Amino acid sequence: MKNWKRAATGTVAAGLLVALVMKIVGQSFMTIGNLLFMVGLALIVFGAICVLLKGHLFTGWRHLWHRKDKVDPLPGEKVPVKHVASVKNSPIVVNTFARFGLVSGICYIILGVVFTI
Repeated sequence: MKNWKRAATGTVAAGLLVALVMKIVGQSFMTIGNLLFMVGLALIVFGAICVLLKGHLFTGWRHLWHRKDKVDPLPGEKVPVKHVASVKNSPIVVNTFARFGLVSGICYIILGVVFTI
């Protein structure tokens, strides 16, 4: 079992433990389900941000900005167009933090729906 799988499993188990403690304290299942759902949404947003960080969204942007101002870039700042195209067309990278966030978030959302029903 890989580290992100172990971390995701531990996080979901900790969430279930917190839900059990909340039920013992006297919270309703609706409140527990809403809390788990919101934590799941936050983890999915975290996973999406981790995917977008590796997306090279601003590659070549600085080069275009210099051209708009009619100022020639310095020799070290000039980026070849083929390099920008190859970087932007590279496959999507889903790193371990993104996998952890997406898997844990989906599990929390499923648990939140189950607790709400």
